[in-house]
Amino acid sequence: LQGVDRALSSVGGTIAATMKVCTGIQQGTADMTWAAHIAGGTHHAFYDYGEGFCVFSDIAVAANVALQRFPDIVKRILILDLDVHQGNGNAKLFAGSDEVITFSMHCSENYFSPK
Repeated sequence: LQGVDRALSSVGGTIAATMKVCTGIQQGTADMTWAAHIAGGTHHAFYDYGEGFCVFSDIAVAANVALQRFPDIVKRILILDLDVHQGNGNAKLFAGSDEVITFSMHCSENYFSPK
């Protein structure tokens, strides 16, 4: 149960950070235009299964929330992934998307799934 709580709160925290920035920009009250959530970064989750301890992709969920709720200010999103492992889940989730681009810089020997 603790793992489920962690996975759900990770997604919720990343969405909260996203909403804070987007709402501030939209209302003209943002004192900063970025946010971070240190419990997030679950980039190995796919639509129908997870890998590498990642059940949900908090980044993918937050990106989709931003695109749907703030279409007037969020047109495109760059997911910059600087982890030792490839962000294979996010790459697959957004493959072919014109709205979300993923860039993963990782070690050449650290692929979770075949390329």
